[in-house]
Amino acid sequence: MADLPRQSQTQVRFRGRQIVVIGLIGAAIGLAAALLLRRLAASTTAQITPSAQFWLLVLLSGFGLLAGLSIEAVRQLQVASPEPEYHQHHRHKRGRGEEPPT
Repeated sequence: MADLPRQSQTQVRFRGRQIVVIGLIGAAIGLAAALLLRRLAASTTAQITPSAQFWLLVLLSGFGLLAGLSIEAVRQLQVASPEPEYHQHHRHKRGRGEEPPT
């Protein structure tokens, strides 16, 4: 049977509370965008029903929450990954159409 790779002694913990907090921040940003759009719509001649305004608030807040949760979860997974590709820092800028370094 093949030997399994050993876990690093400095294993990074998955922090769920931080993910939830970042998700709530994303939801707040989505809510702010929805309220801004509601205010802009109120100052125009367009007629938007209250139920449509409610669902706009719900959808934008939900999308902000989902974006915050997913971004933070992926960031934590990349930090905890033992693969060296996730920890390389590329400091050079590539122009448009140039091949990536090998």
